[in-house]
Amino acid sequence: MKSSVQTGALPFKFLKTLYLFGKSDIPAAALPSMAIALVLAGPSNLHLITKGFIWNQLHLLTFQLDGIEEDRIAKPHRPLPSGRISPAQATLLYYVLFLLMWVAAIHTNTTTCTLVYSVAIVIYNEGGLAAIPVVKNVIGAIGLACYCWGTTIILDHGKELHGLKAIAVLMIGAIFATTGHAQDFRDRSADATRGRKTIPLLLSQPVARWSLAAMTTAWTLGLIALWKPPAIASLVYAAAGLRCLGGFVSSHDEKDDYISYCWYGFWLLGSNLLPIFPRWRGELV
Repeated sequence: MKSSVQTGALPFKFLKTLYLFGKSDIPAAALPSMAIALVLAGPSNLHLITKGFIWNQLHLLTFQLDGIEEDRIAKPHRPLPSGRISPAQATLLYYVLFLLMWVAAIHTNTTTCTLVYSVAIVIYNEGGLAAIPVVKNVIGAIGLACYCWGTTIILDHGKELHGLKAIAVLMIGAIFATTGHAQDFRDRSADATRGRKTIPLLLSQPVARWSLAAMTTAWTLGLIALWKPPAIASLVYAAAGLRCLGGFVSSHDEKDDYISYCWYGFWLLGSNLLPIFPRWRGELV
């Protein structure tokens, strides 16, 4: 009886293990990329949304399982460093998810996207480039763009990206590649203790902060010019960017940096959702 109860609990334990690997990326990558895909593809049905979410999660989890060495330092609560699963089990799970990721790619007409993504994560982890701050941001940006790219194709009934939709996905990657280090200011003390090399630690604080402010300003003005949102939307978006960059340059305290990063999240979300206005004008087809 006890054995049957334990056997019945295995699927729930397995699902919880997968959840623990990917839970931090649900608000940071999964939900934003799903939202962006809905903006670019337009309203979709529940079947396609479910298919898109599964595709999205398979790609996210494959990356997380391929990057388990970093978890030993940065995220010790995850299944491998916490002892929930063994290294051998994690390796087997990685290969299984990698195979399922490609099955999903073939099934959903996203093989080009998944190929780009596969090359990026292999370079990032096996290639050892995760230790280089600038490259780390670029590879992370490629990953985020791929999540949006593939999910948009699925929600758009298998249509490949072109025109303004392709530009929007490229912009999503470029924005994160040039501003994604905003997340590292709030963790400077912990990163320094762990010996991690992040841009806020490699550059002086004034240079790191003012360069981020300059990039945020440039992107804000450029995206308003590109997507042409209504005046009120432009003001709200610009205000979020101003609060974000103002917080980063006015205080070097990590507690204030955490608040500034929250505003960065609002600004980044706004940056990625601005294409909704050309969609409403009928320009995204």
